[in-house]
Amino acid sequence: MNQSKKDHQPRFLVIQVIPKQSKESDIETDLRETEQLIKTFGGTVIKEMIQRMDHPNPNFYIGTGKVEELKRWCDAESIDIVVVNGLVKSSQLFRIEKELWSISPQIMVWDRIDLILNIFDQHATTIESKLQIKLARATHMGPRIYGLGKTELSRQGGGVGTRGKGETNIEFERRQIKVDQQKIKKELKKVLKQKQNRLRKRNEMGIGPVALVGYTSAGKTTLFNTLTGKEKEMNKGLFTTLDTVVGKLKSPNFEQPILVSDTIGFISNLPPVLIDSFKSTLLESLEAKLLLHVVDVNDPQILEKIAVVEDILKSLKANQPMILVLNKVDLVNKESLADIEKSIETYFSDKNSNLQSIQKISAQTGSNIQSLIAEIEDFF
Repeated sequence: MNQSKKDHQPRFLVIQVIPKQSKESDIETDLRETEQLIKTFGGTVIKEMIQRMDHPNPNFYIGTGKVEELKRWCDAESIDIVVVNGLVKSSQLFRIEKELWSISPQIMVWDRIDLILNIFDQHATTIESKLQIKLARATHMGPRIYGLGKTELSRQGGGVGTRGKGETNIEFERRQIKVDQQKIKKELKKVLKQKQNRLRKRNEMGIGPVALVGYTSAGKTTLFNTLTGKEKEMNKGLFTTLDTVVGKLKSPNFEQPILVSDTIGFISNLPPVLIDSFKSTLLESLEAKLLLHVVDVNDPQILEKIAVVEDILKSLKANQPMILVLNKVDLVNKESLADIEKSIETYFSDKNSNLQSIQKISAQTGSNIQSLIAEIEDFF
């Protein structure tokens, strides 16, 4: 491979469609998170475009005027990938992509799910996670998998494998997608059964398990390493933990070790298609006896991110007892920490929560780790 191509960072243009009354701070937060996703993927954000409209355009998601502006920017900045920062229909993405063919037939148009799936691709190591990505792609991308981006699908088909003369290529490919989905689900079911057997046998070898959950980049992997003595690689990118890893927390108070699992991080606007596809990866959380919800206490969006994780756990019907772990306390002063803790207590007081306690730690420095361990031991 040519070295310059190998080292080339894809050039991204991000389009954000927002309601007219949206706050600037919310827009900025959303864009920065998308920028971090792109950085994790290995790309560079060259340009950001914002369009204020209460309802996306049914044809292009963005307005027709923005499509023309997009074409000019893609040409001027040699854009490789356009990300429409939302959950967009395949047909809308296709129409935008088709408009860009006059600039370059190589430009790809993704939505938020496509971006996350491509990051997942980079970090999937097990057969299970690779199958889950394949299923999510089939569910989300639809006909684009089979060449929607570069072909006209309205032509009539009549060859081998079609229903007959009247069937369009789109209809044929939709049927093919359903066949593929069933095949992947069958394979996943087999893998899931094997995993459940492994979980059952493993859980007999220790106490627990305890599952670390939380918003992505909250510091779960650092805490996992601190508790278990492992040296799992830490990365500041989003979704760098995709396949669940299990370690042992050895305690002089128990004959058996306490099992601890590090799971995939959550993110805002995580679509149901991704949650459903990754239920078997999240099985560690569902099977856990105790959840440690790890939170970055230095995050200005702390309450919003706690709410995101709580909502996803609720959708998974994961309602086990939980310890809220306020991580990175070394980065905030005592007064700020007290205010944050008070606001969190108020947040949970209004909910029917399974919260057992709040622990304030620094996984990086080891501050108050023994207090957290004692709390875990008390639970068991």
